[in-house]
Amino acid sequence: MSHDPSNENDKNRPESNRFPQFLSDTHYELFQLVVDQLNSSQQKSHEYLAVAFIATSDSELYEKMRPYFGADGFNSPEMFEEMDLSTGYLKITRAAGNLFGQDYEISLADFANSLDHDLFHTLLQAMKIRKYGVANT
Repeated sequence: MSHDPSNENDKNRPESNRFPQFLSDTHYELFQLVVDQLNSSQQKSHEYLAVAFIATSDSELYEKMRPYFGADGFNSPEMFEEMDLSTGYLKITRAAGNLFGQDYEISLADFANSLDHDLFHTLLQAMKIRKYGVANT
């Protein structure tokens, strides 16, 4: 389910939608570090970029997701089996799995009602990345 650059909808969207809004300079730097470790095809993959954005949004979340995400894919089933995640982290990592193309049942209303501000912001930005990709940052 890769992005098709010839999609007419892409030509009509505001340019500002192409740039994700990072939570902090640390988030931006860690995202760049993770993306640099991916191969060139993965660096263009909206699925990989969306998960990388979520994983790098928070240092604790990054430490939990790091062993399960990288050039070999996103092994969320193993992560869920091995890791004890807080409710917010569990929801955002399930969303990451869903954005990566894995089959997890998620509820947008539940996200809106239960994620804290930073995780909700992260999810919205990751959804934009999954749809539009990332401009050169």
